[in-house]
Amino acid sequence: MGRELTGVPSRDFYDRPVLAVARDLLGTTVRHGPVALRVTEVEAYGGTDDPASHAFRGPTPRSRVMFGPPGHAYVYFVYGMHWCFNVVCGPEGTAAAVLIRAGAVAGSVPARHVPGSAREPEPEPGLEPGVGSVAAGATSSGTTRGAGPGEAGAGSAGAGGAAAAWRVASGPGRFARALGVDGGFTGTDLVGSGPVTVHSGAPVAETQVGRGPRIGIRTGRDRPYRLWILNEPSVSRGRPPRMPA
Repeated sequence: MGRELTGVPSRDFYDRPVLAVARDLLGTTVRHGPVALRVTEVEAYGGTDDPASHAFRGPTPRSRVMFGPPGHAYVYFVYGMHWCFNVVCGPEGTAAAVLIRAGAVAGSVPARHVPGSAREPEPEPGLEPGVGSVAAGATSSGTTRGAGPGEAGAGSAGAGGAAAAWRVASGPGRFARALGVDGGFTGTDLVGSGPVTVHSGAPVAETQVGRGPRIGIRTGRDRPYRLWILNEPSVSRGRPPRMPA
């Protein structure tokens, strides 16, 4: 059983080894304004000991926040099209972060935060180089799929049916877009009063946690640092890593 959280966790929750934080982020809810996404898939990235991490070669203008105090956001741009939302953790100066790979809609997501087609495949980045809204559990036909515990499963995807809700935050790029964050949110204190906060959720039993290698990286592929909630529709589908030409 993961560590049970109460309200918004303190700095101490993030000041732990990255794998412990990654495990306990499963089932929590990330909030930004009216948007609430229940975390269903994560990847852990270390510091100078992890060749797949942005922090592997030490602090850079982009990765400096990973070396700072835990409990802050790290949002970076990838493939020239996607933002990726990460949570900094571990003792200050050591560098580590958890990439949030997928989430389930736990409220409503403004249509402007939904990709033009959530049915199209999204690139699978690791840490290496309309009108209307989508309601929790709703598909474009108004039926439900994958609504989390206690989540409303009613509603439709708005004009024309933007996307099935279970796909809206499936994949790191979609998660960040649904949450409504970009690079300007790097350094945001997740322990403070906002604008982005992490909230407690029902603990996820160990028997419901899947583990495996990270997706879309060329190095460090032997480490089982990807964790997800089993049988959760919003969990992203992995692709083979891009190999050098």
